[in-house]
Amino acid sequence: MKQLTLFFSLLLSVCLLNSCASDPSTENKSSESAEPVQVKLPEPQREPSMKKADLTLLKVTKSSQSKTFTISGRVIPQNTTQLSAEVQGMITKDGISFKAGNTFKKGDVLVQINKKEFELALEAQRSAFLNALTQMMPDMKSDFPDNYQNWLQYIEQYQFGESLPPLPKTLSEKEKYFVTTYQIYNQYYSIKSQEERLKKFTIQAPYSGIVTQANIDLGSLVAPGQPIGTIINRYSYELEAGVDLKTAKAIRIGDRVTFTSNEIDGEWKGKVIRKNNIIDPSTQNIPIYFRLSGKDIRSGMYLEGNYTLPNLLDNVAVLPTKAVKRDGTVLLLVDDVIRSQSVEIVDYLTESIVVKGLKEGDNVILDDFKLPVAGKKVAM
Repeated sequence: MKQLTLFFSLLLSVCLLNSCASDPSTENKSSESAEPVQVKLPEPQREPSMKKADLTLLKVTKSSQSKTFTISGRVIPQNTTQLSAEVQGMITKDGISFKAGNTFKKGDVLVQINKKEFELALEAQRSAFLNALTQMMPDMKSDFPDNYQNWLQYIEQYQFGESLPPLPKTLSEKEKYFVTTYQIYNQYYSIKSQEERLKKFTIQAPYSGIVTQANIDLGSLVAPGQPIGTIINRYSYELEAGVDLKTAKAIRIGDRVTFTSNEIDGEWKGKVIRKNNIIDPSTQNIPIYFRLSGKDIRSGMYLEGNYTLPNLLDNVAVLPTKAVKRDGTVLLLVDDVIRSQSVEIVDYLTESIVVKGLKEGDNVILDDFKLPVAGKKVAM
């Protein structure tokens, strides 16, 4: 019974609502009382007029500029020598201790190979030569008395164990043929050849340096052609640096630059001593070599310095950094109209940029603008 009563109550409420919604009088009153709504649109923003007097202008002046760039490279010894044996024998202790890291002076004995046996064989040859001279002297005295005394003096001055002195000069062709008959020249030059070979048993330092690699030890047996070790010059160093082709053409022999290191304090003077004509295929650079001078230079050090080439950049303009936009353009004032002009950046300086592509007398605008202004007319 309660549910039925609730149902009829809801039905009556719906009917009353529909009658109110469909009443035309109510609808007309509602429309007559409503007022029209006015919507205000924002006024468009107008850019303020731009005057020429408000612009910061820079008149372009073209000139030739020096170019400064960083040049760097590794320190290398001026002399690096790979030592090899030219004779066979056993290493003795007559020379320095041939070990990596040991230093030596020019003329020091680096490696001594046992030469006793070779010296004895050479002395036997000298003795046979002296015997041949002695046998020749009786005929020399009778056939060539004018030169006999010179040959006799040569024999008397001979000293065992010493290098043969030059032979006396013959006074005629006949005397020369006579000496040749006794095989004097043949034996003499054979002995001189062996004397030169004897020198190869002792390897002396061609310069003051340091041993960087040693392949032998005391008592080692070496053979001709066998590597002995590597030495470098410790008083003369070079720096090898690679530069591009254009810069290499501008660099001259004798140019100087000061180098520094990021590892230790100090400065080292460099002088261009030679240029390579071959381009490095891996870097497309040309090697340039500097001779270094200064203290505490070591092979393998990495050095860098600022190198200035005068008047390398021709027909260029120098602009403040802020004048060149990120897209490589500048703003110019041309006939009271702002124009955008592309430029070629050829060098960066501390607070300015060197560019090409501008004309002499162009007015470059240095102001910054939030909105694009290219094409805008400027009032006087």
